[in-house]
Amino acid sequence: GEKAARELAAAVAGGAAAASQPADLAAARPRVAFFRCDVSSVEEIEAMVGAVAERFGSVDILVNNAGILDTTALSDLTPDGWDRVMAVNVRSAAFGCRAVVPFMERRGWGRIVNVSSMAGRMGGVSTGCAYSVSKAALLGLTMCLARRLAASGITVNAVAPGPIATDLYRGFTDEEARRVEATIPLGHMGRPANVGDAVAFLSSDGAEFITGATIDINGGAFTA
Repeated sequence: GEKAARELAAAVAGGAAAASQPADLAAARPRVAFFRCDVSSVEEIEAMVGAVAERFGSVDILVNNAGILDTTALSDLTPDGWDRVMAVNVRSAAFGCRAVVPFMERRGWGRIVNVSSMAGRMGGVSTGCAYSVSKAALLGLTMCLARRLAASGITVNAVAPGPIATDLYRGFTDEEARRVEATIPLGHMGRPANVGDAVAFLSSDGAEFITGATIDINGGAFTA
């Protein structure tokens, strides 16, 4: 999320990035502002989008990056646990799109990028089924909206990262990290910049003829 915010702040003139840190991003004001939102709440999503539009005049790009990782096994799954994953990982994206699309339609231009996962492409390995299903649902949302919004000049795409060297993996032992890397043909985990660069590209004019697509960012661990 931070890397994508940095790339967009650098590449998109007048763009707004929503993030929680770091402080130096705020130095780019008035191009960058921060908005707090519980994305599991439709009301808070709508209020945040309204605040962004008021600050910047419109909303041109939406990156649905919020998500929670869940490793709960099917046998231990609860209705509340399932609903929480779906609310944060899927419902937030759907209603985020609903909130921003009218602004994009008025301009005749928009970019939506959904951050899925390799787990949504192939079912996951160590992730729980709720997480894998939620990330697969994002791919369905991407294809659905790409068809429906293309005539309005709005593209909708997804990225599906595999193992990326983020805080999630920093707690791994060396042996655990080696086991993960052994599953990657390129032999190492990806960098956050690999994801951020792809998101920035899909948000640019250079990606104007790409919609409904998913970019796999996994070092060859999964190929469609």
